[in-house]
Amino acid sequence: MIKGVCLLIKERFNPGSYLPMIFFFSLGLGMYLSTETGNGFKLEKAFVAFVLLLSFFFRLRLFDEIKDYAVDLKYNPTRPLARGVLSVDQVKLILLVLIFAELIVTALLGKEYFFIHLVAIFYSLLMFEEFFLGSFLRPRLVMYAVTHTFVSSLSGFSAALVFSGASLDVLSQKTILFFVTPWFYFNLFEFARKTYAREEERSEVETYSLLFGPGGAWALSMSQVLLGLGFLHFLNVNKLEYFYVLASVYFLLSLAYLFNKSTRSAKFFRNISGVFLLAHFLLLTFVYWR
Repeated sequence: MIKGVCLLIKERFNPGSYLPMIFFFSLGLGMYLSTETGNGFKLEKAFVAFVLLLSFFFRLRLFDEIKDYAVDLKYNPTRPLARGVLSVDQVKLILLVLIFAELIVTALLGKEYFFIHLVAIFYSLLMFEEFFLGSFLRPRLVMYAVTHTFVSSLSGFSAALVFSGASLDVLSQKTILFFVTPWFYFNLFEFARKTYAREEERSEVETYSLLFGPGGAWALSMSQVLLGLGFLHFLNVNKLEYFYVLASVYFLLSLAYLFNKSTRSAKFFRNISGVFLLAHFLLLTFVYWR
């Protein structure tokens, strides 16, 4: 079973891309909340917050593996569950262990941390069940995506609270509102990663470029950049001009896909969107580093 878990992590969790993203997601949001609440940086709390997020995002990957199992048997038989590296029951056992471990850790930290993380876990379980509206949501690709990516706001808030050691009663409404912003950036990542050139499309795979056309899919991604910047401006984050510069660079680079729409430019667009997500939280870390 341990060998199977290691193979699953290597093949489907992709530590090379997930670890940096989770690290700077945790660090950026944590530094923001630490600065806003006047709490200093503590390595042990930062480590616990990172591990919590690592477990949380790994669980989300496991949820997807279970949900995709039937399809993978037919279309992706080389994936770990489809080829029998782990059984679905074994994956469910791993999920239970991770959930209980997360709850125990947050309970030891305090009831506020436990409650907030419990909310995030509950939402992730609703995601797994597709909010009991699967037949309604699945044909509506955008609605399906945005209801799922909102979990980034809840998990990010939970991790930042642990990171900062802050109490809920010291948080202003504006500070809490900041944690809506990860939703937009994860929406962007979700939209961009399912945006392709026409020759890459497969009839059995739903994509935003197939649904809205290449230009529409690009515009959908850019809408999230604008929403993110709008919130950052309203919240008056530190060094706002840096975020404008970063978004402008991303926008200009993304035009390669809008005007070319080749396989090469589509892959480039997907790659730079992932880099932009990472760079955003890296920049957030930089401007709030104390």
